[in-house]
Parts: sequence; structure tokens; C-alpha cells
Amino acid sequence: GTGRKLLRVMSKEFAGLSQRAGRPSAFAVTLSLCLVFAAPATAQTTDAAATLPSSIEAMSAATEKAQATLPNFFRRLAKPKPRDKEFAVKIKYQKNGVDADAEHIWANAVVRHGDMVTATINKAPRDIPDLKLGQRVTVPVTQLSDWMFIRDRKFYGAYSLRAVLIRLPDDQAAGFRAMLAPEGEP
Repeated sequence: GTGRKLLRVMSKEFAGLSQRAGRPSAFAVTLSLCLVFAAPATAQTTDAAATLPSSIEAMSAATEKAQATLPNFFRRLAKPKPRDKEFAVKIKYQKNGVDADAEHIWANAVVRHGDMVTATINKAPRDIPDLKLGQRVTVPVTQLSDWMFIRDRKFYGAYSLRAVLIRLPDDQAAGFRAMLAPEGEP
């Protein structure tokens, strides 16, 4: 059903966040298993789902939040606090110059160089043949669609993942929200 499919997507997203050199971290594996086992045996689409904002609108708002808070992320990346780890950015790759066809891919080992960011692709691209898992890329900061890091087992940032939660039943969404740090200054 719809709920089970969404949980699989979220599992892949969370696992992709902290993959290193093609191998997921222990935290990613644990989180992925939690997401898989949290999937309901059956899931039904409810009338309430029809009243939710579209995925495009939710993701657009999430991207705007992420881009507006990038300075906070870069300050934290430059001077991490104890226990900060798994810094990552989500990079938007347009296909044929069309936003609607864009693929957003998580990358870690982030280094900022002025208006550019260098990072390692840590989620295998679906439709970008020239991009490979583990590849080091340099892109303009304007190409970033999200950011995140982990501290004390809480995800900071991760606005695109937060946007997906609106499509889950309240009880399941609450479990995932417990893994997210409050929005705002990291």
C-alpha cells in the first residue's frame, strides 16, 4: 500500500544519508531496520491524504527552508561541536535543464570553498549516468537542496525528510519526528 511504499522510500533516504564509500554506517543500518519494521502489515490511503499539500509544494517549501538555513549549516560544518557527525548535503541535478525532472542526491564528506561545495555522492543515482556512488563532485552552493548532520542520534536539518512525514499516519510520523532535532539554529 501507499504507507508501506513511503516507508521504503524513507528508509532508503535515511540510509543514504550516512553511507560511506558504498557502505552504510551502523547508524544507517539500525535506522533502516527500524523503518522497515515500522511498516504496517497493511496500509490504506485515507481521505485525509487527499487534503494534504502536494509533494511538489512540500518539497519546494523544504528546499526553501534548507537554502535559507545553509549559513547555519556552514558555520556548524566549519566549527563542529563535540558529537557532531555525518555532515551531508543534498545536491540537485537537473536533467535536460528542467526542474521537474531533477534528481536530488545526498553527498557527504562535505568541504566548502566559497560559493562551491565538494562532497562524495553516497546514494546511487537513478537517472544520471555520468554520476556514480562514491564519486567526488564540486557544485555551486546554489545547487544544494538540503543539508543535515547528526548529533546525539538526532538529525538536524533534513528538511526534505521532514516534508515526507506529512504523508504518514500520525503514529508513524511521530516515531520518525522523535529522530529529528527541532527545526531552527543547529
